[in-house]
Amino acid sequence: MNTFGNLMAMLIGGAALGTMMSTVPDYNSSFQPFAVFAGEDGTGKGRQFTAELAGFRRADVISFTQFGQEVSRDTSATFLVVDLSITGQLESQKLTPIWLGATGRQYHQSARLEDAPRVLSSATFQPGLTDRTVAIFEVPEDEIVGGQLGILPSGWMVLDNVVHYAGPATMPDKQAILRLEP
Repeated sequence: MNTFGNLMAMLIGGAALGTMMSTVPDYNSSFQPFAVFAGEDGTGKGRQFTAELAGFRRADVISFTQFGQEVSRDTSATFLVVDLSITGQLESQKLTPIWLGATGRQYHQSARLEDAPRVLSSATFQPGLTDRTVAIFEVPEDEIVGGQLGILPSGWMVLDNVVHYAGPATMPDKQAILRLEP
């Protein structure tokens, strides 16, 4: 009888362990930022910042002035420019934008425009102060409608917030040259 009891305990324990292993999420899906979705008014609030989506623009060429020189950048895709107004909450904060395309691909802000004025990834937001900024992505046109913007604290802080904003319902107007001013 003792052998039968031990065998049953091992079977029940093995079944419980198998059930736990198949239902518990893996490490990578457990330790991700919490998704927060912006409201219909375009305002989203993370733990460390509040951001308001002001609009979307498209362009073939982006130009700006840097150290007294005219700079112009073009792309074989299209520049998607997202206008934002951001307020820091508790401490100085740097943010990172990500565009999640309609097909599920992730696009990071264009590194070729890091020196452009008011670019989100190079701005620092102070507590209680609101600042206007832009996030600029180089994306194929078919990734715009149906996509979404994600804003998260720089450094991909585990167990923090990423705020998601719905993309445009229709394709934004395209400008041949979009000039960014400070």
